Amino acid sequence: MSVDEVFARVANAWNEVTSSVDAAWDAAWRSRNRANAEESRKKTALATGIVTERDARHARVPPYVFERDVGARVRVLDLASNAIVDVDDAIGSLRNAQKVNLSFNAVRALPRAFSTLVNLKTLDLRGNKLTALPEDIDSLLALEDLDVRENALRALPRTLGKCKRLRRLDASANALTTFDDAIAGLGNCADLEVIRFARNREMRGALPVAWAHAVKLKEIDVDDTKCDGVPGEILLACDRLTTLSLRRTLVDVGTLKRTDGFESYESRRQGKHNKQLDSRVLLDDSRLDERLR
Repeated sequence: MSVDEVFARVANAWNEVTSSVDAAWDAAWRSRNRANAEESRKKTALATGIVTERDARHARVPPYVFERDVGARVRVLDLASNAIVDVDDAIGSLRNAQKVNLSFNAVRALPRAFSTLVNLKTLDLRGNKLTALPEDIDSLLALEDLDVRENALRALPRTLGKCKRLRRLDASANALTTFDDAIAGLGNCADLEVIRFARNREMRGALPVAWAHAVKLKEIDVDDTKCDGVPGEILLACDRLTTLSLRRTLVDVGTLKRTDGFESYESRRQGKHNKQLDSRVLLDDSRLDERLR
């Protein structure tokens, strides 16, 4: 072997060593930066009660969230736009949490421990892979705002109607097929103001008469469903209702106009939005093509 070949081999070996050292150093530096960043967020959580881990590529809830000193202070947990599939039962330790945002992850189910979050007011689960919600969801005594849009829900729990403080429900773009008893039970939510079931494209039937008991209703949105009727009881009893969105449904305009309570509803709608229902809002001779606001 010539001297040049020896030097070449030594140089190659040295390059490999330095490359390995550089890679190890970079990995250690990134790890240190992540640790420092997490420690910084932990301090913020301790000081403010707010945990923000949005769009951080997490596959699970960061463990520091469940540490006793942090968990006891958490009021807001924002984990939107990560890659979380399973939520640990330790979520139940966040007893003081008022807002949890798990939107745009890949969550398949909520753990039973979720029912212990008795101070939770806002729960955002939009854009996950949920096929069902916990049957004991009524244990969330403070729940006011529930967003479950863009999941794969085939039904809602019957106990949802026992969430007495619920004000807003958005279950648009799921796999719901009927206005069943569980959905009718929303009429028991005395503070309910907004109901949205738009883009449940196989959802059939008329709006439940029982919704007439939710007299604070302001908005009902069933766009892009196969809803085929609006009971007059809702139009008469819900005297704050000013938005009834029925685009691309099976509701017949003529029948709707003749329904008891429609004139009262129309008067409220016009008073708020100064619009009129006329031929320009028709998709064809029988179906609505505009939000009735």
